[in-house]
Amino acid sequence: MCLGTSNRTEGKRVPRRINIHIEITLVKILNSMEEERNEKKVLCEKIIRDINAVFLKDQDLASFEIIPKETNCNKSPVVHVEHNLGLESWCAQHVYDHAHRTLISHRRQTSAQQLRTLQQQQQSDSLAKYLNVALLINPDVTTFWHIRRQLVQKNRLSINKELQFSALVLSIKPKSNEAFAYRRWLYSFQSADAIDWPNEIGICERAADRCASNYHAWSHRQWILQSGPCLLQSELLRTEKFMRKHISDYSCYHYRQVLLNRAFELNFALPNDSSASGSASLASLQQLMTNYGLKCEAKAEDLLELLVPHVDRCSISNQKFKSFLYCCNVAANDIRLCAEQRLMYGQRDCFELHRRAALKFIVEQCVRLQMGLTSGHPLPMVAEDLRLYLNNFDFEKHPFLNAVRREESSLGGKHRRWCNLHLSFGYPTD
Repeated sequence: MCLGTSNRTEGKRVPRRINIHIEITLVKILNSMEEERNEKKVLCEKIIRDINAVFLKDQDLASFEIIPKETNCNKSPVVHVEHNLGLESWCAQHVYDHAHRTLISHRRQTSAQQLRTLQQQQQSDSLAKYLNVALLINPDVTTFWHIRRQLVQKNRLSINKELQFSALVLSIKPKSNEAFAYRRWLYSFQSADAIDWPNEIGICERAADRCASNYHAWSHRQWILQSGPCLLQSELLRTEKFMRKHISDYSCYHYRQVLLNRAFELNFALPNDSSASGSASLASLQQLMTNYGLKCEAKAEDLLELLVPHVDRCSISNQKFKSFLYCCNVAANDIRLCAEQRLMYGQRDCFELHRRAALKFIVEQCVRLQMGLTSGHPLPMVAEDLRLYLNNFDFEKHPFLNAVRREESSLGGKHRRWCNLHLSFGYPTD
């Protein structure tokens, strides 16, 4: 009996000791994990403070980059050199996660709790420093931009500093639609006359220069064009330079087409002694006539006689004629540019597509003026009437358009089909 009892007693004691040992081990592991989390939190807070110190110190920060570095070298991972801010990659994810948790925790608070938090943090701008870090590392979180909007509306963040911050975001992520949308929202609080439009154009161009086919940058640039028509002349020059540098970026070619239509819509033209799109006044248009087998001088009257031979001059303003010749000259310059680019770099789709768009512009504006259709009509009606007139237009009685129709037919069956579809040239079906 005694022996059996002893065995049962011993059998009960062994599991208890193991459980105690396991509990002690778990406690140690949990304490270790807690210490590690605390250390990581302290480190992340220090890095965020260092970044915030750079923001406070340097009011002219121009760029931000994540610097590839896999290990900690026992020094601050925040690099600040000549208005450029960098963060070493080994800590980027940890810092972002910490800032993300803090911001989401704030977001989940009630409105009253958020207000108390903001009142308590008004002096230190604590919330803003987490937003800065989180959006610089990952600018695609709409919630964080919305928090910034709330802070702007509460006058906790200044509009000028926010414009600078969004430009900083675009330096690391040029395709950030959220950053461009935020800039447009900020500008809604300012009058158009007070906005530095050339600077805004420069931000778009740098973003497009760093990232090809940057739809968001070019869309933002179109928005600028609607708000600042005074930029037309400089934009024509800048876009041609961009096209020469980025030969395959069709986004710029498309923007150029929008720009040209906008110029004609606004009756824009340069003074007679100025050059258009980098070439002598009307020289590109005169050269286009020569290419189509027509001879004329680079004079307004001679060109108008070929382009719109039977137009009623009394029904159209002199400024409209000037804008017509100017815009057609820019389009002719683009046709020549596409030919030069094709000879230099070989056949590319963007060259052919833009050449067709420029030719379509010239043909449509010739027909529009010939028929007395001006931009004063509602746009849908203009497009509908223009298509009707193109379908019934007698090209043989028009010297320039007849020459265009004749010469374009030699460019192949695919091009003839395009001309039939968009210009109603009526070539026989292949």
